[in-house]
Amino acid sequence: MPNHALWQRIATLLLMPVVSLPVLAANLTVTPLSDGVYLMRSERAVEGFGLVSGNGLIVQTGPHNAVLIDTPWDNSDVDMLFDWLESQNLNLEAVVVTHSHEDAGGHLARFHSKNIPSWTFELTNEYLTQKGETPAQHTFSDSVWVVPEMIEAFYPGPGHTLDNSVVWIKKHNLLFGGCFIRERATLSLGYTAEGDVSAWPESVSRVIEYLPEVQTVVPGHGKVGDAELLSHTRELALKMLP
Repeated sequence: MPNHALWQRIATLLLMPVVSLPVLAANLTVTPLSDGVYLMRSERAVEGFGLVSGNGLIVQTGPHNAVLIDTPWDNSDVDMLFDWLESQNLNLEAVVVTHSHEDAGGHLARFHSKNIPSWTFELTNEYLTQKGETPAQHTFSDSVWVVPEMIEAFYPGPGHTLDNSVVWIKKHNLLFGGCFIRERATLSLGYTAEGDVSAWPESVSRVIEYLPEVQTVVPGHGKVGDAELLSHTRELALKMLP
């Protein structure tokens, strides 16, 4: 007797859009978060922390255009990102970098070589230059609409680093917190040697006040959550204060 349930399941899988499944490549994965928003995740072994995954975001701004928020960790991952974008018939119209560490602001020259403009906070550009890395082509001092009324980069103040910024995706009520925001599962602030823990709680409060509409939050590492990740991060920082 034919197993109708099995064949129905197979037929359903065959009809699913390819993009609904994780796209795997070396250390890079791209998975959809919502319509037109994709979570990009790359990995690297970090001394003292083991294998660490870093989050980035790809946000569609039109049928064939997108903005990248934070770059992949390694050059090989950048190759895979370009391959994925081509497979989806998407062109990057901008890259936004949230701080100067390599899991966020590395390999900008690769994007500039393809005439893709880049944006970052002015202090991040200073740090990139000091490190001998390629700086972004455009900077902001407080906030800037990278794509008008769609994607806004905002500097809340020091935290994980002195230069960390966040990115607001207005249409989706989504905040890319980057390494400034911690995932719910962690009880640690992570690497803070280049940051300011004493200023971190107030910096998070600025985000909460500036963007009260936040519903989804993407941290720099770990699982995506809701607006509670903001208060979670603030509480972690407060516990570190004397």
